[in-house]
Amino acid sequence: MEFYYLVMFLIIVGAITQSAIGIGFGIPACFLVLLEPTMVPSCIVLMGTFLAFSNAFLSLKDIITEDLAYSFSGRVVGTLISIPLITLTIGTKSFLIIFGVLLLITVFLSAKKWNVIATKKNVTIAGVCSGFMGTLTGVGGPPMAIVYQNSSSRNVVATLNMFFGIGALFSVLILIYIDLINLREVMRCLLLTPGILVGIILGRQKIVKDYVSFNLKKLILIICFVSAILVLTQAFI
Repeated sequence: MEFYYLVMFLIIVGAITQSAIGIGFGIPACFLVLLEPTMVPSCIVLMGTFLAFSNAFLSLKDIITEDLAYSFSGRVVGTLISIPLITLTIGTKSFLIIFGVLLLITVFLSAKKWNVIATKKNVTIAGVCSGFMGTLTGVGGPPMAIVYQNSSSRNVVATLNMFFGIGALFSVLILIYIDLINLREVMRCLLLTPGILVGIILGRQKIVKDYVSFNLKKLILIICFVSAILVLTQAFI
């Protein structure tokens, strides 16, 4: 029971962050890959689909629709590229190594303030990177966040959530096809759904949005960095 409450807490934190700034639901994956590896990436991607679509539908008018075709086409390519790796490495130390390395790349991309413009080319490339990282680890937000860093925050959050909703749904279909999502994973996710709903409600409050935007970004990077080191340490022990 204690483990359930711990996972629920992680889900709520991730859902609040995702709802507030458009990325962040991958945070639970950093811990779950150590606590309960069987939940990564299947449960994270499955719950992330519901979370992203819920937030997107609540902000439909703010979505930058013309970018979605390019970002999603990139997401499809990135997801397909990840299939051989995830099929061969899931449940092995190699998966932990890949997870840890990609997490470190995520931290680097998030921390480095690149002046990237959201052109069609850049959005597509970011979609490829996001699809690859997101399907493998459940953490695919940073590449897209970098591209949209100079856009209006309302547009960014809405567009990112719709992108992740569509992209995660595609990843879910792939994971079902390779038998990494089944009824067991669905039931586990249903038990954690209240955490998603609480996160959505809290994350959409202005005071929470402001707090997350200005105070939690560095904390997220620290959490991801420490988690990556722990995962890599476990892989080599």
